Amino acid sequence: MRKSQVSPMRESFLTGQDENKQYSNSRVGRASVKGMLNSIRLSSINIDKFDQALSPDFASGFEESVDCFAEITTKAAALLDAEKCFLFIKDENEQKLYTFIADTEGEHIRATKPIDRGIAGTILSEPTGYTANKAHQSDRWSEELDELPGFVTNSYLAWPIWDFSSCKCIGVVEFRNKSGGMSSFSPADSQFARIIALQLGHAIIHYKQQELIAGHTEAINKAYEKNFDQGETIDFSSGTEFDNNRKAVSFSPNPRATSQMKIAKQPSLFDARRSSVSISDRAWDYDVFLQSEEDLVMHAIDIFDERGLFSRFSIPMTTFVNFVGEIKQGYDKSSPYHNHYHAFDVMHVCYLLMTKCRADEYLESFNTLSILVAALAHDLGHDGYNNAFHQNTDSDLAVTYNGISILENYSAAYLFRILRKQENNIFARLDAEEMTKMRTRLIDMILDTDAKNHFMLMTRFKHGLEMKKLSRGLLSSMILHVSDVSNPARPGSVARKFAYAVQKEFFRQGDKERELGITQTPFMDREFENLPRMQVAFIDAVVHPVFRLLADFLPLVEAKCIKSIQLNRAFWHNMLHRGILKTDDIISFLETQKRGDSFILPAIEGSGASECEDEEGNDHAVPIPGIPADATKNHGESDARRASLISISTAIPKAYNDPELGYTDHGRDSIAKPRRSFRYSMVESSGGCLRRAHRTMSSFLDSPAFQILTFLATLYALFAFDLNAAVGEKESDGVFDQVTLVVLVIFLIELLLNLICVSGYIQFFFWLDLVASVSLYLEISFLVQMGPELGDADDFALAKAGRAAKAGARAGRLASILRVIRLVKVFKLAKWALERLTKKDKRESTSKDDLENELHFSMSVIGRRMTESITKKVIIAVVLMLIMFSATDVNYTPDARQFQLDTIAEFPETTLIESFLDSHDNIIAFSAPGYEYKDQDRIDALRATEILMLNSTVNEFTTASFDVSEDIETQAWYSLLITSFVTLLLATMGLLFSRDAYKMVIHPIEKMKHTVQHLSENPLLHLERIKKRNSSESTETDMLAQAITKMAALLQVGFGSAGAEIIAKNLSDMGELNPMIPGVRVNAIFGFCDIRDFTFATEGLQQDVMIFVNKIARIAHTHVVESGGHPNKNIGDAFLLVWKLKSGKNTNSSGDLQKEMYDSALNCVQNIIHDLKQAGSIGSFLHDDMSGMSPAWASSLESYKVAMGFGLHKGWAIEGAIGSKLKIDASYLSPHVNLASRLEAATKQYSVNLLMSDAFFGGLSGSLQSTCRRCDKVIFKGSTEPMVIYVQDTEPLAMLVNPPRNHDHLLELTTWDDKTDKAYYGLINDAKSKLCSERELVQREVYDALFNSYLDRDWNRCKIFCHLWMEKFPGDPVVICMVNHLSKYNFHCPESWPGFHALSEK
Repeated sequence: MRKSQVSPMRESFLTGQDENKQYSNSRVGRASVKGMLNSIRLSSINIDKFDQALSPDFASGFEESVDCFAEITTKAAALLDAEKCFLFIKDENEQKLYTFIADTEGEHIRATKPIDRGIAGTILSEPTGYTANKAHQSDRWSEELDELPGFVTNSYLAWPIWDFSSCKCIGVVEFRNKSGGMSSFSPADSQFARIIALQLGHAIIHYKQQELIAGHTEAINKAYEKNFDQGETIDFSSGTEFDNNRKAVSFSPNPRATSQMKIAKQPSLFDARRSSVSISDRAWDYDVFLQSEEDLVMHAIDIFDERGLFSRFSIPMTTFVNFVGEIKQGYDKSSPYHNHYHAFDVMHVCYLLMTKCRADEYLESFNTLSILVAALAHDLGHDGYNNAFHQNTDSDLAVTYNGISILENYSAAYLFRILRKQENNIFARLDAEEMTKMRTRLIDMILDTDAKNHFMLMTRFKHGLEMKKLSRGLLSSMILHVSDVSNPARPGSVARKFAYAVQKEFFRQGDKERELGITQTPFMDREFENLPRMQVAFIDAVVHPVFRLLADFLPLVEAKCIKSIQLNRAFWHNMLHRGILKTDDIISFLETQKRGDSFILPAIEGSGASECEDEEGNDHAVPIPGIPADATKNHGESDARRASLISISTAIPKAYNDPELGYTDHGRDSIAKPRRSFRYSMVESSGGCLRRAHRTMSSFLDSPAFQILTFLATLYALFAFDLNAAVGEKESDGVFDQVTLVVLVIFLIELLLNLICVSGYIQFFFWLDLVASVSLYLEISFLVQMGPELGDADDFALAKAGRAAKAGARAGRLASILRVIRLVKVFKLAKWALERLTKKDKRESTSKDDLENELHFSMSVIGRRMTESITKKVIIAVVLMLIMFSATDVNYTPDARQFQLDTIAEFPETTLIESFLDSHDNIIAFSAPGYEYKDQDRIDALRATEILMLNSTVNEFTTASFDVSEDIETQAWYSLLITSFVTLLLATMGLLFSRDAYKMVIHPIEKMKHTVQHLSENPLLHLERIKKRNSSESTETDMLAQAITKMAALLQVGFGSAGAEIIAKNLSDMGELNPMIPGVRVNAIFGFCDIRDFTFATEGLQQDVMIFVNKIARIAHTHVVESGGHPNKNIGDAFLLVWKLKSGKNTNSSGDLQKEMYDSALNCVQNIIHDLKQAGSIGSFLHDDMSGMSPAWASSLESYKVAMGFGLHKGWAIEGAIGSKLKIDASYLSPHVNLASRLEAATKQYSVNLLMSDAFFGGLSGSLQSTCRRCDKVIFKGSTEPMVIYVQDTEPLAMLVNPPRNHDHLLELTTWDDKTDKAYYGLINDAKSKLCSERELVQREVYDALFNSYLDRDWNRCKIFCHLWMEKFPGDPVVICMVNHLSKYNFHCPESWPGFHALSEK
């Protein structure tokens, strides 16, 4: 058992400290703790049992089963020495106590007993335990319930199990008959029972929470899986970086691309009719109340047109106008709020969320269509009374829809009744499968707008974000619901209009409720009008949380909407504070402000009353209509999951903490984790503790504070002894010794940490550090000399020995400090040089992604080895120099004092002694036979090292002691000078040697190493942006670095993006060259392009054809790279272009659909076509690049126009090496690459420059889809599935006026007879009127009808549309090609026609 979990609890129990810590908020807890402490001080406790009771393993793995109950009660009975123990839990539903036991036959049963009878039931109402010696005689005893067969209960002890978080008793644990010869349970037993009850309380609460969470999770998963389409899952792994601080990522191609031609959506042909404000400028301040009925219809048309829905789903304009008209008529105009204005406003906000907040990056065209249609129809038929009103009045709608989402079900049914009419069916071109999916999606979205489904929808969305498994259908529902409640997110003037309308509609329902005599709904009684309070509550409970949740997925919602919500809430709160509660008063207040021309929102005063308090300060949680009554309360957390659990009418207790028992529950996440065995947890904990300890020690060793500390300690070890000898006094030696001891401890700690944390440390520097550390021992006087006094000769000798040892050890300490200084200096110099180089590069180039900015150098292996080698050699040289100086420092000058002392010893005359004493002022003691002198005061003031004792060589009785403190001070200053000089010398030499080696060898090698390393990580790194060094003389390392850069650039150019993995694998692997690595499957957009009439150009240009091809390639490749793509194969006159999709962290798009990549690819192709058209003829294209050409070919080529054909397709391919180890090409193998090639080949047949597959077209944004139209439905040779191919109209249709040479023949082919004229009279006139319109969108409706007739096998009708279309647009190559094809069958569809055109050309 871990003592850290037991000791605090044991101490609080035994000492009485913090006795109210856990239960300060509980009357029951305070009483039980005080009583327990008073009793426990009078009794003795078995500490081992106490630890067992507090063990977290006591009730670990609790569950409601016979085995678990038996195990727990057996352990509890053993702790109290009781014969029997029972555990009862309260059933809140049945109001009974239950337990799990095994009957006489061994069957597991759930036994119950009532809570109003029996001794156990009475304990439920007790704040503390209950003890009785003769329980069967107690008034609480029930023979029927409490008697056990064959068992007599004498002593009895029970304790209630409390849930202190909710202040209610949840069970009882009881003990019967004290064993061991005791007649009753002691106070200590009572406290053990109390601890056991607390432990069981935690276990039971956690078990209940787990069951509750499991039930909620199942409900949430079931709700989330509702109509979940696996194929519409949003991919979080590649297109998004999703976390709590997720930022919007925008695709930005190379800035140079901005100067090129951009293909934008052509203006809608309703521009002449539409208001002067374009669709892109109709933002959050768009006010539907200021628009006419016709303007609203035009607004819907503009939105659908801008999203490309008319062309994508072949929606005829007439049908759409009829549909919108039916929708308008379906709304009750008498309803103040739920009218068609609200429907169009919701559609507008949905559009803004998709465009301004970039939700369309995750939505396909199908989702966009469903959202906008559901927005228009979500409140169809709404009569202005909510669902609760219909339910309470038992209306026909409530009966029809069984009281479930009454109005929402009615609106969905109303929508599909409208769509049943052929003239309103905008989904007519959807097939059966798509129509089923659309119907299901629309019903789901409309039902999700029910206010009662608000929290469940938030839960499903939150769950999808947490699990990173969000469907487009769920996102669509969320967008619609957010738009439905978005009024407070609009600018104040618009938001207030909707607030007034809501208030008016509420009052209308309130009046009706009063008339019918039913309870009036809050906020709907006009006699208690309080619009500000209603708006504040609505914002706090619904609007702000749901917008905040959506902002977690779409970060732009934060900037576009949240601020407006906060401002509107501030306005309504201010009105509430001012007491302006009625609508008329608010309008008057605003008019007053406007008349003063100073409409300023007054400051919000913090001292005002809360918006949820009445005049008496009472808090009233008034529910919002359709929202659960407790939805606005703070349940301890503000996330959507908490709100969802409220909507399911459940309540999860808050995290339960009991610091007294050393137990903490950190919430539901910790509860849901599976329990593991205690032993496994201890083993895992031990390993984790060791790893954490190692990381802690490493961090401490590398911390700046410890480095500074060791640096200062090293300085002290170098200079402190000499400084103390030079300027210190004897009295300061004690302090010096203590500080030196501390420094020694610091060195030993550093040595130990290096041994533990630094691998390979036991080398040269280890021994230097060890010698330097141990040498400090000789400088601590109280460790060296323990007893002798000053006069002892051995003391002086010992002091000299210590001084000599210190001098010998100084070289080791010197090496330690110089090593630290060198590393720090080298690091600082390298960092300074790198910063200077980076700044220089930034001044020379404005690019932000230069390689130098990306390289962060670290010490290389060769750099580290060379630096250490140089340092070692310098240190060894200096140390050897010091040793040689010390060894040769021999003083041959004889000491005169020794000679005089020997003379006195030989001739002991008084005159000689007095003369000797007079000639030496520094004598402090003299001893000779018959003569004694001693200056005790001076002796006491001197250190042992400052006293020199000389002994006569003649006899041992003549001695003299001298004061050499001045000599010692001189030597100390000299030693300081030598130490400083050696330190400076060693540092200078080390830095100079290391700097030259680092500058000329190590740093260039490290740059080359990091270049290769970054290439292995990012093979497409732009190495050409590295600036060359400005040096008059290039070194060998410069040559190698430039060669590596050039070779890497050649690899990139040669292999391209398809060979990136080959480069990375071979550069990162130190083994043999292996270019034949396995292929990788990628998703990409493939573009195949071909130069028109290349054979003719080759024959004419001859050797100059390379110039011609390469110039075209430069144009194409430049645009491709700028658009985020990669050029691949160059096959003479053809090129393969690739735009990779979903490439993990390197993806170039913020949404998982990566629509911007599709748009960028299409714009890139159109830019190439545009540039080639600007080139004109081949002569003007090549200018002066051509050499001599024969006049005949020159005149022939003069009419040759430079042009290319393109095919765009999206699919998968295998990226890798093709060939052998002798020669490889990095490319893509896939049938989808072949499809792109065949699309390009088909451009010649359809006489267009570009053809797109359906797969590519579906990835485009709506604005570009609206510029495209269907060309044909074909199946290519080698394919099994037909596809619709598309062309893009980069110019208005009016530009298609140049007829072909056979124009008259084509018109003749499509002429019809009088019978056909009569049969299709109305159709012909309608088509002619549409073609005469100046609005291109109306004209395109004729083309859609033409193409649909072709697919519907009605080729006779198609012939009529072709004739009318060619009369209006004679230069349309698509229709011309269709006429040529259908004329082969005389415009009669064969019975065997499969519904598509088979193309046989490759």
